[in-house]
Amino acid sequence: MRPQVAMAKSWGAIGLGVSSRKSGEMGEERPMFMTALINIADQKLLPVPGGVLVQDNNNQAIGSVGITGDLSDEDEHCAVTGIQAAGLVADTNKNSEPILVQFIPLN
Repeated sequence: MRPQVAMAKSWGAIGLGVSSRKSGEMGEERPMFMTALINIADQKLLPVPGGVLVQDNNNQAIGSVGITGDLSDEDEHCAVTGIQAAGLVADTNKNSEPILVQFIPLN
């Protein structure tokens, strides 16, 4: 089931244009609206941290990453780290601007 959870985080992020963290906040503010979105998405939208938008250097969304397997905040951190390791920008919608995490190679 983990692949489906990760895909739902990612699919919701790219589909709504916001991180799955932000969609969770939207759900808290407007629960009926979020329930409707989840139904429209055939249950493939999971509004918890771990789905992160991938942006190019011009801050244009080019995809999304969904991670699961740990606490949701840790899933999000792993997604951000991987996106940045690929030389791209991660947008979690925690702030108005994309966040940057320092990537330190292990070798």
